[in-house]
Amino acid sequence: MATPMTAAQVIAQLKKWGLRYVEIPGWATHNRNQKGPWGPVNGFVWHHTGADVRDGQAYASTTLYDGISGLPGPLCHFSIGTDGTVYLVGWGRANHAGGGDPVTLQHVINEDYTGQLHPTRGNSNGTDGNAHFYGVEIQYSGSHEMSPAQYAAARRLSAAILDFHGWSERSVIGHGEWSSDKWDPGYAPNKIMAMPAVRADVASTLSAGPNQQEDPMPTPQEVAKAVLTLDGVIAVPGAPATNPTWTLSSVQTEILKRIDKIAATEAAQTAAITKLASLVGSGVDTATVVAAVQKAIADAVVRVSVDVTGADSKGV
Repeated sequence: MATPMTAAQVIAQLKKWGLRYVEIPGWATHNRNQKGPWGPVNGFVWHHTGADVRDGQAYASTTLYDGISGLPGPLCHFSIGTDGTVYLVGWGRANHAGGGDPVTLQHVINEDYTGQLHPTRGNSNGTDGNAHFYGVEIQYSGSHEMSPAQYAAARRLSAAILDFHGWSERSVIGHGEWSSDKWDPGYAPNKIMAMPAVRADVASTLSAGPNQQEDPMPTPQEVAKAVLTLDGVIAVPGAPATNPTWTLSSVQTEILKRIDKIAATEAAQTAAITKLASLVGSGVDTATVVAAVQKAIADAVVRVSVDVTGADSKGV
């Protein structure tokens, strides 16, 4: 059991663990404390939003901040966008955990369990989880895996909380391990993630410490492909295409194709030049080798230009 962090303390932890974050205006005093207790806190619950979100900040500042019909906000303390940005939505009691299994709560308090937790109680007959848990809403549908940047941020955010309270990875659970009504965070329709593997990853992140370099930022290609996935341009198993004809996505798709083509061309040219260079000393006239290498380099410049612009050789 522990006293919840203050808003200032959580900011300090986010900074300590190198997390990129955005403060939704008013988050530090936005809560449901008038409806029930907040604390002592015992753990951290992962959720998914149930939808693939294109504008993470807008979603965090409206749906998650304000709530939905019959369920006032804040709906979480943190939310994580596709690019790994952490949004601070509320601080204090939040409507995220609902009712859950008191057996699970005791396991989390004692940190005495192994394997996946299987709750037998839910919202209608369970213990009030909003008083006992921090919560994060990860912005993805659950019908596929979260993005690598999201998963890295979720691990580091978990480590930041565990580090502050001196908890182990067994204080991190999925919503589906808390409530029998839920199955999030998921990776396929109606199927919760393997949380023991998640906890093992969180333990590794915590053990490596806040200065670790194991969670690199996504490459431009990874970001672009994540955006295209959300727009339905790149097929995801089990996820229907949402906007397969969006013009900007079509442009991005073409850019990705050309980037891949340039990379393949560069690799082929490097191999060719290496082969030519190996002829030096093999009895072939040096001037001939040099000329051949120069021509290969010149061809490379032309080829890359053609790939980028889409022009034919006459237009270069």
